[in-house]
Amino acid sequence: MELIGAAIVGAAAVLFGPAAMGSIGAALRPAAKGIIKGSVAAYTAVASAASEVTEQVGDLVAEAKAETPTAPPTADAKPRRRSR
Repeated sequence: MELIGAAIVGAAAVLFGPAAMGSIGAALRPAAKGIIKGSVAAYTAVASAASEVTEQVGDLVAEAKAETPTAPPTADAKPRRRSR
């Protein structure tokens, strides 16, 4: 008996499921689309900000390298011999 009940429920889901899901899907589509649009806008803003930060850090590193004098050799350093 349980098998027949399950078969009836399954058949009803196959017959009436697409119609029910179509109306529910149609109602949820604008909300889902709005969420996706917001996510894309947030991603774009974050990517732009990250790009700007990366550029600024690169500029700071370049400036620091340009302003750093080369270190003179220490007293412990041995002079190199020329090879003949």
